[in-house]
Amino acid sequence: MKFFLKNIVFNKHIKYKKYNIKFLNSIVNFVLQKSFLEVLNVTKPILLNKKNNFNINKFGIKIYSQNDEDGIILYIFKHIGIKTKKFVEIGMENGTECNTTNLLKNFNWKGIQIEGSKKLYNDAKIQLKKILEKKRNNLKLLNIFVTKKNINQILKKNCGKEIDLLSIDIDGNDFWIWKAINCVKPRLVVIEYNSFFGSNISATIKYNSKFSWDHRNNKSYYGASLKALEKLGKQKKYNLVGVDKNGVNAFFVRNDLAKYINLKSKKTEEIFLDNKREIRNKEQYINESKKLLNQKLIKI
Repeated sequence: MKFFLKNIVFNKHIKYKKYNIKFLNSIVNFVLQKSFLEVLNVTKPILLNKKNNFNINKFGIKIYSQNDEDGIILYIFKHIGIKTKKFVEIGMENGTECNTTNLLKNFNWKGIQIEGSKKLYNDAKIQLKKILEKKRNNLKLLNIFVTKKNINQILKKNCGKEIDLLSIDIDGNDFWIWKAINCVKPRLVVIEYNSFFGSNISATIKYNSKFSWDHRNNKSYYGASLKALEKLGKQKKYNLVGVDKNGVNAFFVRNDLAKYINLKSKKTEEIFLDNKREIRNKEQYINESKKLLNQKLIKI
């Protein structure tokens, strides 16, 4: 199934001139819904064998996500169950490569996507109208620069008390935003980590409400280390269950659900992966890591 979907998605995105996109979309939709029927409806958790390894990387599939997050999210929800079919995604650029568009398009979820850039937000309105068609009505698209002060107000106003999925990828204050959120307890949290920190450092950048990632001149200074996020997850009662194979996003399941299905927490040292794209130039990667660690950081 995974190989078949990857083939279809490759053709849909890369060789689109040779195929009917609506036909390919219908195939993807059919296969996904057959494979992850549980994600279509409100479902109860599925217990795992106590000796399970729960290797999320085996189930990674890219439909609309940046990497393989789409498949990982579906696989996790297949086991932890679904209550509301609602999500919040903070930082989704133009919506064509993010963690919730697949849920909107193929599984009839509802939720909010938040983008701080006006330019990307305007592009997202165009792109998502094409992708989602009538299902665009299930999405509330917001152009807001998220801070520690406004995040809970935004969530209370737009998404109610319960959501199933929270995704954070803002290339900056990711750690601080998750820490500040106290009005919802999503079943699953997907959050970007910065692999330039390495696997041993527990730190994040200093909070700056106006932070904007300078990816050209200071590309390693953003976000938080995986170890820092692991510690924050424990404070907020979440289990770290894995990272995607490209070393970009970490996945956290709420403790009560993890305990119920026998899903064990994993340690940073066991699962850490360097960012695959960045480490292609190993010398530059090492230099950027050193540069990051010499800047002002907050130890966690």
